[in-house]
Amino acid sequence: MKARNKFLKTMAVILTVAVFALTGCSSTKLAEAFDEETVKSTAKEAVDALVAGEYEKVVGMMTPSMQEALTSENLAANMDIMNGQTGAFKAYKSTAVVGQKDAQGTDMAVVVFVVEFEKKNVTYTISFYADMKIGGLWMK
Repeated sequence: MKARNKFLKTMAVILTVAVFALTGCSSTKLAEAFDEETVKSTAKEAVDALVAGEYEKVVGMMTPSMQEALTSENLAANMDIMNGQTGAFKAYKSTAVVGQKDAQGTDMAVVVFVVEFEKKNVTYTISFYADMKIGGLWMK
């Protein structure tokens, strides 16, 4: 029960940071500052690292504010819980890329992956700034 509460608390922090970063966003075409293939491959690299348990690598891909909100230890604890619910990775099922703006009007690229695991599918939503740093990470 304690691990579940820690998981929920950490996910609340992640969502709060992400919501703050994306407040007032609307879906748009991907901004010219982004290359769609680079965005997809960087997002896939992050999901692959999550699946492989390379949490330091994922945290290293984040903006400083995301790194403050989500340490590799918190990410590991959350992923341990999630991995118990999902089972082993099977395949990437679908991918979508859209453009958004954060609350300050800064362009972002958002990648949504639906990933198949043994027990259930997981949707990963990862948002990037033009420097390709992760500004938001959601797993549902």
